[in-house]
Amino acid sequence: MIEIEDLTVIYRTREGKIRALENINVDIKSNEIFGIVGESGSGKTTLAMTIMGLLPRNGYVESGSIKVDGDDILKLKPEMARMVRGKVISLVFQGAMNSLNPLLKIEDQVAEPLLIHRSTNRGEALRRARETLELMGLDSFTWKKYPHELSGGMKQRAVIATAMIMKPSIIIADEPSTALDVITQAQLMNILKELQKMARITIIFISHDFPLVSEMADRIMILYGGKPSEIGSNRQILSEAGHPYTKGLINSVPMISARSKPEAIPGEPVNIKNPPAGCRFKPRCKMALDSCGSYDYSPKIIEGDHMIFCKMFEGGKDGRST
Repeated sequence: MIEIEDLTVIYRTREGKIRALENINVDIKSNEIFGIVGESGSGKTTLAMTIMGLLPRNGYVESGSIKVDGDDILKLKPEMARMVRGKVISLVFQGAMNSLNPLLKIEDQVAEPLLIHRSTNRGEALRRARETLELMGLDSFTWKKYPHELSGGMKQRAVIATAMIMKPSIIIADEPSTALDVITQAQLMNILKELQKMARITIIFISHDFPLVSEMADRIMILYGGKPSEIGSNRQILSEAGHPYTKGLINSVPMISARSKPEAIPGEPVNIKNPPAGCRFKPRCKMALDSCGSYDYSPKIIEGDHMIFCKMFEGGKDGRST
C-alpha cells in the first residue's frame, strides 16, 4: 500500500518557484496496476521521481508524505532511501531504451543491481539475470549482446528485467512504450500484466496515452497542471467520467466503431509557472462557472473511491450540483 498525503513538490527556476505537484492525495493498493494519465507538464514524471527520491537538485518536497506499508519514505536517510530503491521500489525510466550502458553486455546490466545491493557473487547474479531475461522473452542469443545490437523492443524488455531482478514489491513504469511500434507495445504490456499477476506486485503505470492506460490499469488518476482531476476504477473512469477534462480525453480518442469524429480539447495546456486561480482547467472548460475560480480542489466522492475534483459536483445524492 502506498499512501500519498498532501504532497506538494516545488521546482526552483530563474522565473521563481513552480508548483509541479500540489496537494496530491491518493492511496495505491497492493497488487494493483494504478494508471496515471496526463498531458506533458501535468506532473506525472515528477510524481515518479518523488516516490523514488530522485528529484533533480532544483526540486524539493515542500509538504506531504509518501508512506509505503506505513513508513514515510520521504523521511528516510540517504543510505536507507538507497536501499529502498531497487529492493522495494524499482523504476522503468522514461526513454528507457536510452538508459542502458552502451559498454556493458545486456546480462551484465541486468545482474548489476544484485552485485551492488545484495553483494551477490557474479556467477549467481548472472544466473538470476539470465532467468529474468528469459522470463521477459529474451533468449540466450541476446544475453551477451550490447544494447546497439538489439531492437527497441528488446532493449525495453532488458530494462524491465533490470527493474525486476531485485524482486521489488512496487514497479513504476514511466512511459514504458515510448517509440515502440504497436505490436511490440502490445507484447510488452502483456508481459507486464503477466508479471504483475505472477509476482503479485504493484505497478504504477504512467503515460499520456489514455487508451493504453485504460487497457492496463485497475484504477486511474487523471492529472492536469499538477493537480488531480479524477480518480476511480477503470470502469468508473471510462463509463462514468464526470470531470470535463476526463471527458475531453475520452472524446479525443479515435474509435473505429464511433459515429462521431474525435474532438480535440480546446485551448492550450495550463502554464504551471502562472496557473489560473481555482480550477486549473477553467480556461479550457466549456462548462466553467465564475465560481470555478475559487475552487479549492476538495474531492467530490461519487461512488466508493471514485473522486471528481470539479466545482460542478457539489451537493446532491450523487454528488452533482442541485
